[in-house]
Amino acid sequence: MPYKKAVTTVATQPPVPLRAAAALAALALTPLAAHAQSSVTLYGIVDVGVEHINNTPTGGAVTREVSGNLSGSRWGLKGVEDLGGGMQAIFTLENGFNINDGTLAQSTKGLGANAATTSRLFGRQAWVGLAYGNQKLTFGRQNSVFYDQAVVFDPMGASSRYSTLSVDYAAAGRIDNAAKYVGAFGPVTVAAMYSTRYDTGYGSEVPGAQLTGRYFGGSLTYARGPLAASVSYEQRNSNTVATNTATERRAVAAATYVIGSLKAFAGYRYLQASNAFLPANPIALANGAQSSAANLYWAGALYNFTPVFSVTASAYYQDVHSTSADPWMAVLSADYLLSKSTDLYATAGFARNKGNSALGVNGYGTVAAGYDQTGFVVGMRKKF
Repeated sequence: MPYKKAVTTVATQPPVPLRAAAALAALALTPLAAHAQSSVTLYGIVDVGVEHINNTPTGGAVTREVSGNLSGSRWGLKGVEDLGGGMQAIFTLENGFNINDGTLAQSTKGLGANAATTSRLFGRQAWVGLAYGNQKLTFGRQNSVFYDQAVVFDPMGASSRYSTLSVDYAAAGRIDNAAKYVGAFGPVTVAAMYSTRYDTGYGSEVPGAQLTGRYFGGSLTYARGPLAASVSYEQRNSNTVATNTATERRAVAAATYVIGSLKAFAGYRYLQASNAFLPANPIALANGAQSSAANLYWAGALYNFTPVFSVTASAYYQDVHSTSADPWMAVLSADYLLSKSTDLYATAGFARNKGNSALGVNGYGTVAAGYDQTGFVVGMRKKF
C-alpha cells in the first residue's frame, strides 16, 4: 500500500520537459558555478632569428638559425579561480622550447663536467598558489628574485642573448622546490623566496644534509612616477653534500628613470662564490680558475622614436677580482612592431675580452678565450 501511494503521488506531478531535466541535472553537477569565477588562458611567444658570430670556441665564424633571442620561445597555461572573500587560487605552467629544432629549452644547465640534464616539460615555470589582494604565495618551480629584477631593470630585459644574462647565468635563474611570497603595498613591492633544493637536475633533497642545494632570497622594489629602484639578495648553497657549506651569493641594486620617450637604466651586481661551490660558476670555468668575487655594472637606454619603433643601447662590464680577466660588452638593438603581437628586430653586440677572459655575446665560454667577439641577429617574434 505505501508503494502504491508513492506511485500515485509521482503520477500526479506535471511532466518535466526533457531539456529542462537536462538543465537541472547540469546545474546539480556544478553547484558552485554561480558563486565562483574561473578562467584558464593559453599564451606564448615564438621567437626565431638568424645569427652570425665570429671567434667561436672551436675557431672561425658561424651563421645559424637560433630560437629565443629577445624572448625565450614558450607556451604556457595560467589560471585563476575566485574562491570568494577576495581570495583566488592561481597557477602557471610554462614550457620553454627551441623553435629551430623543437627541443626543450631548459633541459641542460651548467658547463662541461658541471652540466646537468633533466627532462623538464614545464622548465620555465610550474607553480600553484593563492592570491589575496596584491599579495600572493606560490609553490613550485619559479623565477628567482634576481630574474624578476633583471627583466625590469636590464635595458635588454634579460633577453636570451646580448644581455645581462650573457654575463651572469643567474639573471634567468629558476628555482625548483620553492615557496615564494610577493606583496605590493602602494609603491613598494616586497618578495621573499626559499627552496629546499633549487636545482633537481643535480639531485633531490638529501636526508640529514639540510644545507645541500638550499636557496633563499628577497627583494625590495619602489616604483612611483618616472622612477623605479630595486635591491635584492640571494644565496645558493653548493649542490653536493661534501661541499654544501660553500655558497654563491649575489647582491643587486638597479634603477630606471623615464623622461618622455627615453627610459634610462643602471644596475650593479656583487657576486661572491666559495672556491668549493658546485656547480662552478661559468665565470670561473671560462677563466680556468674559481674566482672568489666579481662586480658587474650595466647601463643603457631605450628610446621610442615612434609608437612602433624603438632602439635600445646597453653596456655591461664585469670586474673579476684578483685577475685581469675583466671583459665588457656593448649591445645595440632595434625593434619594429608590425602589430601589437608581432615584431621584427635586429641586435648587434661586441664583447671585448682581456686577461684571457672568455665572455661571448651568448655568454661565458661561447668565444675562444682571450678573443673578442662580434655578433648580430635579425629575427621575428610573435606573441599569442
